[in-house]
Amino acid sequence: MAATSRIPYTSQAEVLDPVTMRVEGDIPSWLNGQLVRIGPGLFEFGEFEAALPMDGMGLLHAFNIQDGGVTFKSRFVSSDILKKNSEAKRFVCAEFGTPVSPDPSKGRFAKLKSMIKGDAELSDNVNHNICYWKEADVLLAIGLPMFVLDPVTLEHRMKVTLPESLGVDIVSEHVHIDKDGCLYLLGSHVRGRPSYHVVRVPPKGDVMSSFAAAELVFTVPGQYKVTPTSHHTFFMTENFFVIIECPLEINVLKILTKGTIQEALKWDPSVTCKFHVFNRRTGRPIPQKIESDSFLLMHSSNAYEYGDHLVLDMFNLRDLEFKDWFVPRKTMAQPNFDPTAAGSSSKESPPLRFVIPTNEDKITKADKGANLVKLESEQAEAVKQSSSLLRLRSRPLCAGDGLQFPCINTAVTGKPYSFLYAGGYGESKCLEFAIGKFDVKTKEMTSWEAEKKQFLSEPVFVANPAGSSEDDGVLLVSLLDYATEKDRLMF
Repeated sequence: MAATSRIPYTSQAEVLDPVTMRVEGDIPSWLNGQLVRIGPGLFEFGEFEAALPMDGMGLLHAFNIQDGGVTFKSRFVSSDILKKNSEAKRFVCAEFGTPVSPDPSKGRFAKLKSMIKGDAELSDNVNHNICYWKEADVLLAIGLPMFVLDPVTLEHRMKVTLPESLGVDIVSEHVHIDKDGCLYLLGSHVRGRPSYHVVRVPPKGDVMSSFAAAELVFTVPGQYKVTPTSHHTFFMTENFFVIIECPLEINVLKILTKGTIQEALKWDPSVTCKFHVFNRRTGRPIPQKIESDSFLLMHSSNAYEYGDHLVLDMFNLRDLEFKDWFVPRKTMAQPNFDPTAAGSSSKESPPLRFVIPTNEDKITKADKGANLVKLESEQAEAVKQSSSLLRLRSRPLCAGDGLQFPCINTAVTGKPYSFLYAGGYGESKCLEFAIGKFDVKTKEMTSWEAEKKQFLSEPVFVANPAGSSEDDGVLLVSLLDYATEKDRLMF
């Protein structure tokens, strides 16, 4: 594998033996534990290179914080595709934007066929998200199949998947874990008529037994007969699940002919977003259709119930131009690449709040044209268009465009809250180079900006165990400096 470089989106070497980091300042005495992140870390096989940053092989990074000191280590996820690509010295399976590499051992007609048809085998590369499960005894790298890792050593334990009888072909990158330990996934069925499923994985027994016992909670038929839509996350509160179906279609036939998901995406802003709200207590959905103007849901910051209302806070994209949004990896891996200067023609809106009424009797009795949101000082609306349709109108959650990767104090997950933290893209709308703290009640913002040619990770909030206020804690952010090629972990 390539030697370690500190320029983003160039291939990295594993750091299996912990390296002691130099500490500047004082780390809070109560802060002890391990911060684990995942991202793409290997981009070349032989003469072939990944086209997009997100196509690199998954690499785990761990910062171990103990008694005022910090060590760092990293390890590649032991995926089958990493081994196969390494042995073949090419991309054996297509990634999101990288097609199957032609096989040098085949004749030119076989190569052409390979380029046109792609490879029937699917990549098991995971590089987007991880989560702790079973009281932090298990670390999961999210995908299908799911990688089960040792939470301390990061070593591979096993791969698990869902029962075929559930009909789930892919899962979203973000999951939820309930108070009882159940893991909830959003899965999509794409072979045949598209449909979307919330899946419950029970916590009892070992991981293999838990996944074997997985079951469907509810299913939503897709709005398109042939093309599924893309899903990155969903919402869960004490009494509700919410799936938002955004008009980003995946043309499965184009994947077969073009070779990548990127080439198969179609964004149609003329189509509304569909909100599918399922009542966990009654076991049935809210009967009315619920729609809003189009957007692409990227991340949820929080969701909670307040009276007869469901409050959804989210980060999204609008007016996507996919040919411009995905900056080529080669461009981003240049030593002189400036994240603050790279641009995109996609328009990013501020974080949004939607409010959905949940009292079905009040919805039925309300007059046509009535706004059913009755929360004091709330500007988000849910207008009754007819007996079967509600139209949602969002309001900005906080100031600032180009924000992503939100986090909050996990103690207020599913509850009314005051503060969220997020990475800011600024005017470039390409890479994060600022971290902001936002008061969702007053809309006040405080921020820390990186210097030119510094790349920031998404923030992670760690609460002070002895703290009394929601924002008493530290924010952990890793920083990569293009100019000095040094890694940092900031508190």
